Amino acid sequence: MRPDRLSLALVLALAASAACQLRPPPRIPDCAGSLVSTADLASDFLIHERIRVRGHRVDEAYGLVAQKSGDRLVLIGLTPFGATAFTLVQVGLEVQSESRLGRALPVPPENVLRDFHRAHFLATDVAELENRRVRRDPDGVVHISSDACGYEATLAPARAGD
Repeated sequence: MRPDRLSLALVLALAASAACQLRPPPRIPDCAGSLVSTADLASDFLIHERIRVRGHRVDEAYGLVAQKSGDRLVLIGLTPFGATAFTLVQVGLEVQSESRLGRALPVPPENVLRDFHRAHFLATDVAELENRRVRRDPDGVVHISSDACGYEATLAPARAGD
């Protein structure tokens, strides 16, 4: 290859590489929804389950640990390797969130919290709720889908070893 063609090929390869690096990673958009006030949740609990979120070129799974104590609900999202991806603390209707992965987190933690509320506090076995379809299987798996938000979430009880 002639030197001028080699230089052009190298420049084009570097430009393509830079363009790929500048493109933001796929991300689920923030999707508004209701929460139940922690003051209205009847009793304290500890729940361990899994959530899988798919849409917008995202297919992401987290382990979830949710604990309600008094008027405080803490929801922790764990990566498949067991590292903390995000933490949410809800008191009343106020929510504070922290993402350990920053912009690399493809699913807004607040969406996970709202879907957790839909699955546990807002939905019956089959419901249309806030433009979302919510379906609960007999084995406790909850499917939430929304055309408006463009993603679906599946929440399932954790099994031994999860």
